[in-house]
Amino acid sequence: MARLAAARLTPAARTRVSQILRITDTEAAVADGLAEASIWADHTKNGSQTAAWHYIDLALEDRKSDIGKRCENDNCAPARLRLFGAQLAAKTTAQSTQWSDLDALRFLVHLAGDIHQPLHAASNADQGGNCERLDPAVGQAKTLHTLWDGEIVNSMGESKRTLATDLDREIVSWSGKRQQALAAGNPDDWAWESHLLAVKFIYKQLRIPKQPVEFPVVCSAAPAEIIARTWRLPRGYVEAMQSVVRLQLEKAGLRLARLLNESL
Repeated sequence: MARLAAARLTPAARTRVSQILRITDTEAAVADGLAEASIWADHTKNGSQTAAWHYIDLALEDRKSDIGKRCENDNCAPARLRLFGAQLAAKTTAQSTQWSDLDALRFLVHLAGDIHQPLHAASNADQGGNCERLDPAVGQAKTLHTLWDGEIVNSMGESKRTLATDLDREIVSWSGKRQQALAAGNPDDWAWESHLLAVKFIYKQLRIPKQPVEFPVVCSAAPAEIIARTWRLPRGYVEAMQSVVRLQLEKAGLRLARLLNESL
């Protein structure tokens, strides 16, 4: 996703990214730099107490208008995308924030990816699919969340760099109008879009019973209907979901590029 965005930066945005990351101002170097920067937020989220910034818990019965109440004190992915984008656009780091422009850029790149993972925008009293245990496991994925967090991508059998090249080729084949349409919207729009995908392709398709609106801190506190059993994926499910994941990655790349071009 970061590589897709790097290929679509304006010269001014690419130069600013190279300055923030302290790397050479070339498309290849910026692509590598953004890809490396994209993993930092996961490595620091526990120590920095920013884990809640990586998702937004929208209950299955929520509406788009509920996004605000599910994001108390701006502790969710859509709000943090807006705030870090605004920080970079200001060209100066506000004294009121502890986060440098380097931090802001690294958060922006990572959260733009997270918000396009459907289970980062949905909860069925199950910690976004973390409480549904898969049996058998799928590759390294033992829960629904980890399946969608990376194992579906792994099932495509391509390296990250090769996959990025394939996705880029597909994007280039689209009309400019289609690319512009997919890049449109704001973080709330993208979170809601991901939420609807989770409802359709995960909770409904896998027939997971709808639970009360609760947000358990640990899976042991989740409803019995979720944790008292294991979940077996229907034959062909992973392969069928590959196209959904591919399109989400493509949209994330286009939208991140737009965010960076507008902010930098």
